[in-house]
Amino acid sequence: MRTVNRLRDRLLSRRGLPVLVALVVLVGAGVAVASGALGGDEGDPADRAFSKLCRERGGTPTLAPGSGDYVKDARSCEIRYGSHTYEMYAITPSGFDERAAAEARDSCARRAQQDKGVTGAPERRVWHPRTAICEAVD
Repeated sequence: MRTVNRLRDRLLSRRGLPVLVALVVLVGAGVAVASGALGGDEGDPADRAFSKLCRERGGTPTLAPGSGDYVKDARSCEIRYGSHTYEMYAITPSGFDERAAAEARDSCARRAQQDKGVTGAPERRVWHPRTAICEAVD
């Protein structure tokens, strides 16, 4: 009984308490990282399909809690070109949306035309067909 009291006193001392708190925080963070790395948030088949396609195209998927077939806006797929991050709208759970990609390509060409001679506009726009992204290059 005496050993238990000494251990409790040592843990609750000025030196022991911060160590105990740090240990609990580190274990909690490790569990969160491990569950995320194992794909713990991608339980829905539509979310898994979306994430797989996003990663195949070089993006980073984000799934909001409760996402799935009923909450389409809760998914996003982002990719980084240079110092900018872009959302890939053509990535869907049912595959790469060719129609959305074609619309984005046309919009990119129109935007490049509109930007000509405009002060502060990007120097040029680069179309990336694999990701359907119109990159603004300064």
